[in-house]
Amino acid sequence: MTLAATLILVGRVILGLFFIIAGIRNFKNFAGRKTPETNYGWKLPMPVTALGFASQLVGGLAVTFGVLPAWGALLLILFLIGATVLFHNPLMFKGEAKQPHIYFMLVNGALIGYCLMIFGLAP
Repeated sequence: MTLAATLILVGRVILGLFFIIAGIRNFKNFAGRKTPETNYGWKLPMPVTALGFASQLVGGLAVTFGVLPAWGALLLILFLIGATVLFHNPLMFKGEAKQPHIYFMLVNGALIGYCLMIFGLAP
């Protein structure tokens, strides 16, 4: 295995584990969660919330273990777009309240870029 292939594999595992851990933590605390409210003031139905958590877990597993990694990366991209639009839209905030949402939007954008790389490298 070349150095480049090794680094890609390690990066894919790190990215996948990020989402696996997030998905497990979200499901572990699922029973205690109240229905999340979006930035737009309406509550997200719990089945939709569960679907988002499942997307994190399934997408992370696919990327980590290389089983349909392109599809896993696509699933993670869809999750990240939805989470950013619904919960981290900085245009919905003013002043200091805007700052963490700018940060999360940038992080999610970087993760989307990483997922696009996984998508592009998948066989």
